[in-house]
Amino acid sequence: MEDLDVRSALTAYVTEGEPPIGLDGDTILARGRRSRRTRLLVASASVLVVLLALGAAVIALPRQGEIAGPACPSASAGETREQIVDRLSCVVGNAVRSMLPPGAKVERLTIPGETPPADPFHLVADAVGDTPREAVFHMGVRVTDERGSGSVYFTALLGDGGFAMARCGTGVPDQVSCEVEQLKEGGLRKVTESANGVLTYRASLVAPGANIEFSANNSGVLVQKGVRVPVQRPEPALNAAQVRGLALTPGLG
Repeated sequence: MEDLDVRSALTAYVTEGEPPIGLDGDTILARGRRSRRTRLLVASASVLVVLLALGAAVIALPRQGEIAGPACPSASAGETREQIVDRLSCVVGNAVRSMLPPGAKVERLTIPGETPPADPFHLVADAVGDTPREAVFHMGVRVTDERGSGSVYFTALLGDGGFAMARCGTGVPDQVSCEVEQLKEGGLRKVTESANGVLTYRASLVAPGANIEFSANNSGVLVQKGVRVPVQRPEPALNAAQVRGLALTPGLG
């Protein structure tokens, strides 16, 4: 590398029509080293720019398994029930998809004869009162990946009335464990259930104006009262921590 720099220095002197007067060995080597350092600095700076650009790109990308969803509307006064359904469906869909592994297939769980909606996360609203918020909003989806099929369910009861505090009962059938956290969002009850090999993680948030619940199990068959569903994967579609995180998703009130 230094030999090339020396030749460059000599060539410059010769082509300029000047004899190499005063161009001693130390001067030539020093000039060669300076040229080499300059190139190394330029190269290093170029690499740094590339690395910074790549770093920025990595930071901007979603984490593994995260799927960027559409921006969801915010809650507003005077929402119709249909607008609440659309808003919550968007929030729930984005939240659940962000927890799933890449390539996971999502299908709506339906009763016989029911046509699934185009969006598997589109909620059903069962009215319990006259105002738009007085309804039970719910849905269930089947999640299939390389581990098998499981399900994720969402239920929300909205309204301005009071809700009972989150607490753990005793002697509850199929309940393996229950724990309550008191958070700024409200009381969060976390339950693990096991029945006929089907394992379920459930998280319920009792907050002002809303009672939110997510659950996940290891069967891709719709859960119905009195019907035994098959085990279709070793563990639920989402783990307990993920289900807890879903229950605390902002924008579900």
